Amino acid sequence: MTNTILVTGGTGNIGRHLVEHLRAAGADHRVLARRPAAAALLPPGTDVALGDLTEPSSLAAALAGIDRVFLLWPLLRSDGIDGVAKALADAGVRSVVYVSALHVTDDDRRAAGVWGEVEQAIIDAGLDHTFLRASGFATNALSWAPAIRRGETVRLPSPLARRSLVHEADIAAVAAAVLTGDHYGRSYVLTGPAAISQADQIAAIGAAIGRAVPFAEQPREEARAEMLAWGQPAFIDQALDYWASLVDRPEPVTRTVEEILGRPARDFRGWAGDHLDDFRPLPLGEVADRYVRAFRDGRMDRALRLVAPDVIRVAPLEDGTERHGLDEVMAHSRQLTDDLDIHAVTVDGPFVGPDRFGVRFAFDQTHRPTGVRRTATKFSLYTVTDGAITREEVFHLDRL
Repeated sequence: MTNTILVTGGTGNIGRHLVEHLRAAGADHRVLARRPAAAALLPPGTDVALGDLTEPSSLAAALAGIDRVFLLWPLLRSDGIDGVAKALADAGVRSVVYVSALHVTDDDRRAAGVWGEVEQAIIDAGLDHTFLRASGFATNALSWAPAIRRGETVRLPSPLARRSLVHEADIAAVAAAVLTGDHYGRSYVLTGPAAISQADQIAAIGAAIGRAVPFAEQPREEARAEMLAWGQPAFIDQALDYWASLVDRPEPVTRTVEEILGRPARDFRGWAGDHLDDFRPLPLGEVADRYVRAFRDGRMDRALRLVAPDVIRVAPLEDGTERHGLDEVMAHSRQLTDDLDIHAVTVDGPFVGPDRFGVRFAFDQTHRPTGVRRTATKFSLYTVTDGAITREEVFHLDRL
């Protein structure tokens, strides 16, 4: 039996912090990814295994030699969790750390909806477990980011609803402590240090970015119509009812984060400061500088966080085909480098223009089938829109 930890959701808001904690602690870990492109979003050298929680049969390779699992359930329904729990148990997984929800109780888990149902499935499978019952995620405020970046009025239901929002980095830090310690059979309620209204959240974001952010209360039916895109009607109605109830009865506050980590939980104002880049578009020059610095540091994961998910890449001297979306772009990149050993990359730039920037790359590489070693050079021209790279045009200089 090894002590390897499998991290689900490793490229997400919580998971990427957890991966960094486990790396820093020297804990053996592997990240489950649905798509090969996810590997590029992780720190160099991360062990990545393909698999999909919605298809339990795809998990066998990822679970080989795994002792503990950090579970972020990806759905707003519990369909399939019994199969996943059985797959974990059959693979010899010893324990599961699951991010659950504040309102789940030990008395009647299934009455709490999907989060409680997942908890119960883990218990029924005979797995040791620790449940992190988190209050609202501070990252939910990112749903306001597009309007704030455009300078528009944020429309939201129940602006005086008060939530004890928890920073995703705190959830990750607690998860790391639990995964590398002895916390089995426990349920921890994780919150931020205070309950803060949505109106005050907006004000905190405004203070962080240096300008007031206007907001207006959104009628329930308008909010409901918008939210139907990501949930079932019954779930949406429950959420709206819950937020309305928090105006007079705010979410509870616990000291669990402080008790486990030995420091206070991060507050929402600190979270807003940590997410400045989400609420104000980075200037072109800063995007360019960060992108080049990430390459020089060997951190492709940091570079790709500056790239829009729907990025377009075109290389006239390859085949001229436009490739749309990060997954397609990364898949094509793997095809180009499958038979190459890249020894070093030299980066020159950035060369910044009015609305684009360029970078010159030189690759010291060996073609494995022939053993020929040479330097290949290319110049990439990047278009930046709203603080993200939306288009890359690639020119192979050694083919000109």
